[in-house]
This record gives sequence, C-alpha cells and structure tokens, in this order.
Amino acid sequence: MISTEHKKYIIYLLKYLGVALISGSVVHVGTLHNGTTRYIILGLIGLILMVIGNILESKQTGEKIDFRYFLIITALSLATGFFSGGIQHYLDNPGYAGYLLAIGLVFSYIIFFLRDKIRLYWKNIIIVILIAIGIIFVSLSLPVRATPDHHVSDAPTESVATTSSTSAHIDPTDAPAHTH
Repeated sequence: MISTEHKKYIIYLLKYLGVALISGSVVHVGTLHNGTTRYIILGLIGLILMVIGNILESKQTGEKIDFRYFLIITALSLATGFFSGGIQHYLDNPGYAGYLLAIGLVFSYIIFFLRDKIRLYWKNIIIVILIAIGIIFVSLSLPVRATPDHHVSDAPTESVATTSSTSAHIDPTDAPAHTH
C-alpha cells in the first residue's frame, strides 16, 4: 500500500511535471524551427499528467469531478504552460514570448478564479488585460536576439552541395562573415 505522503508526492510530480512539459512544448513549437510533432506530443503528455494529478488530488479532497472540472483544469494547465513557456524563452524571441505571456496571464487569472469559485470583477479583468496588452507591445518592440543557448537545433545549419566529386561549403544567409 502506498502511504499518504507518497501519494501526495506522486500527485505533486504529475501536476508540476505536466505543467513543465506543456510550457516547454508550447514555447518550443514557436521558437525552434523543427521538431513540431515532438513538442505537440510532449505537450499532450504533459496535459494528461496534469489531468491525472488533478483527478487524484480531487479524489483525496473529495472534490466533485465532472465536465466543468476537466475543462477548468485543462484550461488552467494550458494557460499556466503558456505563461511559464513565455518566461523561459523571452530573450530568444520576445515577440512570440510576449504573446504567450499575455495569453497565459489573462487566461490563468480568469480560470483560477473560476476554479476556486471566487467572484471575478470586470475592473480586475480589464486591468489584467491592459497589463497583457502592455506586455505584448513592449515585447514586440524588442529585437530577436541570436543568443547561443542549450538548443542545438537553434544553431544555423550548414548544407553541403555536391558538384562532381568535391563538396562545397555553403553558409546560411544569416551566418556572420568569416573565412574558410
């Protein structure tokens, strides 16, 4: 039999690993130029883990599990993933990350209040939306930086053209000037 402490740990791991996979996949679909299928699959796995963790937690707390519950935890996990993913890669692509941050902020705010059945006030929603719009405008004004990071697939690729028996090195169009 699994102890209560271990059940809590498993729930914690499922929920937060789920959000981490969602955030990583959401941001990488937009910042890396390949591997889209991989990130969609990882995002779906993250969503499934998050849902399972929330279901197990709701069984422990006696919370009712229905369609509304599934809808809210799914939306909240995606919104949190957008917010987290936008933060993780903000410097790589501020424009894209700014949209992720704005969407994640607005939806996580609204859905959190709906989940906990806390009254939402239009004034507060409008303030959050204005902050999100500000994030987008600031983010779009920042340049995309070509920073070296831990993503090998972000690095410029080289192609090799073959003419007769010798290979010629062809630099990508955005490569810095250098000699061979």
